[in-house]
Amino acid sequence: MMKKNLCLHKFLNQCLCSLSVLCLSSLASLDVQAVPEKYGSYVGTAIRLGKDAKGNNVSFRALVIRLDDKGDACVVFDGDTLRMAGGWTQGGLKLEGLPFTSGHGRFPSHNGEKVFVTQAVPGWASPEGELADSREGKYPPLGPLPREWSKFGGHYVHGDRVVLKYSVGGAQVLESPSLYQKGEAKAIVRTIRIEGDGKPKIIVLSDVAEGCSVALAHAPKGAKVEAVDGINLLSLSAFKNVLSFQVVYARGDASSLVGSIPAPADLLTLTKGGSPRWKETVTTKGEVSTEKKAYVLDRLTVPYSNPYGMNMRIGGFDFFKDGKSAAVSTWDGDVWLIRNIDDSLQSLVWKRFASGLHEPLGLKVVDDVIYTVADDQITRFHDLNGDGEADFYENFNNDWDLTSGFHAFCFDLHTDAEGAFYFAFGSPVRSGGRSFERIGRHHGSIIKVSKDGAKLERYATGLRAPNGMGVGPGGQVTSGDNEGTFVPRSPINWMTAGSFHGVVDVAADRDQMKTTPTVRQLAGGRAHHLDPSEAPKPLAWLPKSVDNSGGGQVWVTSEKWGPFSKELLHMSYGRSALYLVLKENKSGQMQGGVVKFPLRFTSSCMRARFSPRDGQLYVAGLKGWQSNAGKPGGLDRVRFTGETVAMPNALRIKKDGLELGFTDKLDEELAEDPTSFSIRSTNIRWTHGYGSGEQDRKDYKVEAAKLLPDGKTVFLKVPSIGPAHQMEIAIDVETEDGDEIITKIWNTVHVTN
Repeated sequence: MMKKNLCLHKFLNQCLCSLSVLCLSSLASLDVQAVPEKYGSYVGTAIRLGKDAKGNNVSFRALVIRLDDKGDACVVFDGDTLRMAGGWTQGGLKLEGLPFTSGHGRFPSHNGEKVFVTQAVPGWASPEGELADSREGKYPPLGPLPREWSKFGGHYVHGDRVVLKYSVGGAQVLESPSLYQKGEAKAIVRTIRIEGDGKPKIIVLSDVAEGCSVALAHAPKGAKVEAVDGINLLSLSAFKNVLSFQVVYARGDASSLVGSIPAPADLLTLTKGGSPRWKETVTTKGEVSTEKKAYVLDRLTVPYSNPYGMNMRIGGFDFFKDGKSAAVSTWDGDVWLIRNIDDSLQSLVWKRFASGLHEPLGLKVVDDVIYTVADDQITRFHDLNGDGEADFYENFNNDWDLTSGFHAFCFDLHTDAEGAFYFAFGSPVRSGGRSFERIGRHHGSIIKVSKDGAKLERYATGLRAPNGMGVGPGGQVTSGDNEGTFVPRSPINWMTAGSFHGVVDVAADRDQMKTTPTVRQLAGGRAHHLDPSEAPKPLAWLPKSVDNSGGGQVWVTSEKWGPFSKELLHMSYGRSALYLVLKENKSGQMQGGVVKFPLRFTSSCMRARFSPRDGQLYVAGLKGWQSNAGKPGGLDRVRFTGETVAMPNALRIKKDGLELGFTDKLDEELAEDPTSFSIRSTNIRWTHGYGSGEQDRKDYKVEAAKLLPDGKTVFLKVPSIGPAHQMEIAIDVETEDGDEIITKIWNTVHVTN
């Protein structure tokens, strides 16, 4: 028997297996489902693998890897624990929930016959030889193991093979699963290559279960597999050289197949880039507007019909340096390249670049290298052989706690001037929208990751479902959010390091707040209490008719896009609209509002970038729920034509009224007519409930209007102008040249003097 320390013995005594029922379960009453070929070699997702003695066995950071052409045979690799969590050869996978079937509150599961299962524990012993999980919390614990213990480095794709890369202590590991068949017998084979660090290793292979067996093929000297207290463990003596061997799993006697399994191939040969898998491209013809307006919409036609049968719901987008090419990520797990983005848009070439990602709703290109953020990680992509497809999906960072919460997306991806990355991580909203499921340490936050990917921190907290954010040239961070628990209306958040934005359940200092979270057990069972002084004060609260679900923000960095250089734009996912943000710093409090650009987008408005080639704004979005979007996905160019812009561009609250700024000089008679303007407001309530009703409706009298000497600014005399959560300013004036300006500003007034 191998030597066991006390910590290992304690761990094993806690791991008595109760999975034999799962291993022997009949498929007769189950739909035998496979991983569809369209997703590629693997699918990133959270997955349920049944129950064991400790509870539900869930892999939150799973790669479900296909092992055969039909997708019936698969393994599940867990990026948190580096365990091979389970494997099967006869289907039984249910790809339900988002993004697969759009069902709320669900996620994939495997309920069929399994060849093996490993409970949610570390897949390798620590460098000190301990297997007891150092992560705290209920089962399964959240987040990856400490970096000094192990680190998932990413995975290579070579043809149909997937090669996993990770470290354990100082040892470097490559691993590739495959299917071996001899006659009617099938076995799942893990080929493992380890560059040793001079220390012994212990690998958790699987739970012991009746009918499920494990053996070694081409075993290194001294290797030993033992079943200890219901766990199959492999021990390796200390080594510094390279070891290559295979772990064989089978129904029945795995050892009977060992002698016929070929020697392991050198996995290094699979890390150089393989042949392209998606040779067919799709060419589409865009639509260039001929309208005579200041801002027009050109449509980059999306290949909704493509050879791979993939949905094209665009969740992330950015340009390469040349501005003629770009990359998009889709909710369904793909990255596509777009070529020939020129003025005419007559021959847009779309090329599938990557697949299998776990809901990648943010994309950023840095030095012509693509990064995406998905639920499980920030991925940095490497095309190792220049064939236009990703060969290595590097785990740039995955240090956040991930659960199976269907609504806890990772949204958007930006960088600041120093190269740090930012994304918005939603809260695990319950099905139906009220309160939250299990909350991790990072939910409901703007997450900041260092330029090298080594450090992760919460930049701001208190968010619910922020489908988008922004980072300005000066580092200013903003976000939207979605109405719900502690979010009475969709806001535009103006953020600073450590700022809180409303959702108490995910506040950094939740335990010190007077307002209790909705999930009472997180606050020690206290009854709900609300302290209005802790309510957030966003730049603006937007009415439902304006934005019922916010998208991201983008700063105007182009001088070619009309008179709005260095201004902030806000996008609405829910209303598929683009807004100019009218912002004001009043006594240290940011406040302001929005005015809409009169444009009708192909889909929703979520992500936007300015092209380095033509200086125009490109907007991407998708259609899910709570959106009036037309198409499933869209990519549009908002082009400035050079025509005169006639819009409000400034709002300043004064003690006895307000000033409205415009982009062009106004007709004096209409500008000084008080009836050209009307103002009303309502208030909302910040509570534990879902959203808010409206109260304190008020109509304001515009006593006088005065056009100031610049000809572009109107002062409206309005006694007692605020405060007000939701104000609407209706405008009906003309420019000197007779262009009508009939629009509205929706704004929030926190400070009046």
